[in-house]
Amino acid sequence: MPYTKLGTLIAGIVFALGCIQIALGFGVSTGFVTEPRPGLFLGTSTSAEAIDSGILKVLAAVAFGIITEISQSVAK
Repeated sequence: MPYTKLGTLIAGIVFALGCIQIALGFGVSTGFVTEPRPGLFLGTSTSAEAIDSGILKVLAAVAFGIITEISQSVAK
C-alpha cells in the first residue's frame, strides 16, 4: 500500500523535526545555544512555546505512526 508507506515516512519526518525543535528549545532556554538574532531558530515563539509545539508534533507523529502500523497489519 503506497499510502501506508507514505504515512510512515511522514510520521518519521514529523517525529524527527519535533525532536529537533524540542532540543533546540531546551538549548536556547538553558543558554547552550545562543541565537545571533532573537527568533532566528525558534521563530517568533519563546523557548517554552517551541518546546510545547515540539512535544505536540512528537505525540502527533507517534499517533500517526500507530495508525500506519494498524493499516499495515490490516493489509496483511
